[in-house]
Amino acid sequence: MADKRRWIGLVLVIVGSISWGASGTVADYMFLTQHVPVLWVVGIRMFLAGILLLLTFKVTVGGSIFTIWHDKSQASLLICFAIFGMLMSQFSYLSAVRFGNAATATVLQFTTPVFIIIYYSISRRKLPVRLDVISIILAVVGTYLLATKGDFGSLTISKLGLFFGICAGIAGANCTLIPIKLLNKYDPRLVCGWAMLLGSLPIQPIVVIDTPHVNINETLIFELIFITIVGTMIAYLFYVASLNYLEPAVTGTLSSFEPLTAAILSVSFLHLKLTLVEVIGGLLILMMAFVQALPQKNKLE
Repeated sequence: MADKRRWIGLVLVIVGSISWGASGTVADYMFLTQHVPVLWVVGIRMFLAGILLLLTFKVTVGGSIFTIWHDKSQASLLICFAIFGMLMSQFSYLSAVRFGNAATATVLQFTTPVFIIIYYSISRRKLPVRLDVISIILAVVGTYLLATKGDFGSLTISKLGLFFGICAGIAGANCTLIPIKLLNKYDPRLVCGWAMLLGSLPIQPIVVIDTPHVNINETLIFELIFITIVGTMIAYLFYVASLNYLEPAVTGTLSSFEPLTAAILSVSFLHLKLTLVEVIGGLLILMMAFVQALPQKNKLE
């Protein structure tokens, strides 16, 4: 029975991670061919995904979706999560894809553990343990190789692509740290559904203004549906569901299928050319996830 539950968890986290990676590649193709504004895509994606997550909660769990607003402190935390977590994460990641490519953006997003380590070290005035230091070194060296291909005097990816990729890592840390208390009290679908919906509201005026200037066609509609349903709804729900069957360290490690998928699809369908140095840099960042999954003594909590 335990083996069966573990296999279910493995399938869920792998499918969820592949969905995320595929979504990044579809978004990359959409920006290359449709030339749509990033904020326009973010506004539509977050608004629809938020509505769908809240509907999913209502249908599967029942009860009121407004209970989270009854506590003022929880409501304030939710708003903070919506702006500095969800909105920042979605905008920075898609911007990294827009100004770089899906493979590099997804790998740079994987630097999230580094910023979590730094946050805990500063807030608790405690130096990182040995494996955390190794993780930071892997992330720094890997990012350097991705950005320069080993040539210190040149930057081989756009400055904006690198900047937003690192911002995506910081936003990922915010998405992990800010909603901890909320997720301990409320269903994840309720928390993330409201966060996505709220995070989309400030940029809805931009969506309204830009929509008449966007060439709405069948391909664009399919791409938007894909990154909203597959890349947000399915990816998120499958990943969260896997936590019921696997340890968080295992799910975190197996989420490396996300950048792997983005890289394979980008090379296969978008004709992205990766040098050996870039591949090594990406692998070093992915190794960080496996290092973080190792048991540690006195690990920062």
